[in-house]
Amino acid sequence: MINDLKHKATVTGLFCHLSYLYSVYIFMEMNRDLHKIILLVFTCLFMYWSDAQSLEKTDSLQLLLTTAQNPEEKVDILLELSDEFINNDPEKALGFATQAYHLSEESDLTKGLANSMISLAKINWTITDFKTAMEYAERANELAEKMDLLKEQALALRITGLIYIELSNFEKSSRYFFRSLKIFEQIDDKQGISKLLSDIGSVNFYQDNNEKALEYYFRSLNIAREIKDKQGIARGLNNIAAVYEAINDYEKAGKYFLEASIINRELGNRLWEGINYMNLGTINQNLENYDSAYQYFTKALDIFMELQSRILEARCRLNLANYFMETGRFEKSMEYAKDALEEGRKYDLKQVIHDAADIIQKIYLQNGNKKKAYDYLVLQYQMKDSLVMMENKAELTKLELQYEFEKKEQAKQIEQQKKDLFILIVIISLLVALIIIILILARLRVKSKNALLRQQRLEQELEFKKKELTANVMSLMKKNEILTAISEKLMTIRNQAAKEETRAAINQISKELQKIIDKEIFEEFELRFKEVHTDFYERLLERFPDLTPSEQRLCAFLRLNMTTKEIAELTGQRASSLETARYRLRKKLGITNSQANLVTFLSRI
Repeated sequence: MINDLKHKATVTGLFCHLSYLYSVYIFMEMNRDLHKIILLVFTCLFMYWSDAQSLEKTDSLQLLLTTAQNPEEKVDILLELSDEFINNDPEKALGFATQAYHLSEESDLTKGLANSMISLAKINWTITDFKTAMEYAERANELAEKMDLLKEQALALRITGLIYIELSNFEKSSRYFFRSLKIFEQIDDKQGISKLLSDIGSVNFYQDNNEKALEYYFRSLNIAREIKDKQGIARGLNNIAAVYEAINDYEKAGKYFLEASIINRELGNRLWEGINYMNLGTINQNLENYDSAYQYFTKALDIFMELQSRILEARCRLNLANYFMETGRFEKSMEYAKDALEEGRKYDLKQVIHDAADIIQKIYLQNGNKKKAYDYLVLQYQMKDSLVMMENKAELTKLELQYEFEKKEQAKQIEQQKKDLFILIVIISLLVALIIIILILARLRVKSKNALLRQQRLEQELEFKKKELTANVMSLMKKNEILTAISEKLMTIRNQAAKEETRAAINQISKELQKIIDKEIFEEFELRFKEVHTDFYERLLERFPDLTPSEQRLCAFLRLNMTTKEIAELTGQRASSLETARYRLRKKLGITNSQANLVTFLSRI
């Protein structure tokens, strides 16, 4: 059974879950306004949040598990343990859910099997394994529908809708949410209805349909108040506040954020209390209530530091840096921005590094220190390139999943069509057997051909995306050639400069630029190459473990069917050196036949 996850008083669990949310935040920040990102984080966290539970509960459940004799009772305990661990130890949660699945299968417990698959779908969705999550959700839905388990069917449909939201397929997510809502209404499950109304509101909000989003959020909030579900109330207040912030109605947004913070303080949800304070700080800054903004930001920072929530602590420091820069206190702004930058580097938070570098370079530029401003501008652009790469990788993953899901749906549709047509053939064959059978078979052939053509078109689109990635890498390399030329021109200018300090400065810039060029070419090439040819390096090293990194890179160039001249232009090596390297590579790969083609050999790995 899918319930909101229990919040654990462990810093590790919070940090792991927020790390996932931050990866979503990075991708969304490249494509949507900030208020959309805030709502995404709200939605994800509230889907998992429930009343705080003591660690004693897991100990008592494990004790009960050792004494339980009834398989049905054991399955219920295993699933409850899975829910207890999902927030801070997904691997352990997965283990308990898997045990429940196998025990249900062995004991022929239909309801336990459906709930186990829902739990496995939920856990895999949490760790962003959407493909596995979808498989379990679909299987759970089929079993629940077959055995008339209405609540389990509604929960499975909701998980499917949540997966489609992650893939930005709002049409399909809405379709599954409304099917789930209809079942929850049928069984009069008020908590389920409240959550589904909130989900549908979010779908509208992501598509800028703010009026409709507010309608669903208020309906969700009213039901949560009716059943006295405080977590649901806090969720609804935050969602409504996010919509009002999106339409720049900061007075109303502040009112709802404040009310949510009071409820979270009553519940002891310290993390959410801090998030509410941080949002209130932003709202008050927009309203130019600077004293209030500062108080809320510092309250939020104290909570995040107490919880050791590094991502939110870094974001709060950036908010304070922006606050001090806006109020003209550049020294304090620099202090908070550098603290955030240090946190970003420590935990590899690229968006934090990017934003901190942006603030710092603006302050240095304001103070007239162009050299320092340039250094941080370079860092900012490095992070921007990394974020773009992450975005492209996420887009490719989404396309592949969409392709696979659509292909499976088409296969199901074809299968269903075949069943329907078979029944139709049997019925009509009693009246006009031969003629009707011929017509139906002809129709089936046409449909199968059309389905095959659609499938081929999808495969061609995926192949085009792979070629497009390779083209992007080549484009980046061309850009780096231009940067190399710029570096050489800088060296010429340096030699003509009159002052020693000018020559030294230009020399330093040239060296840094060259360092960036050399590093960026190979890192970007290898990253893009691995996106398209995922397992090439693993398969290559499995067969030939003695290959050096440079030989592996040469294999990658040849795998792309690049000529010696093209490789030389990209790497700066002489053609003769590359020919020697190719000869040595052939020996290491065991290609003794001089007629054998090295490129063909590598393309088969």
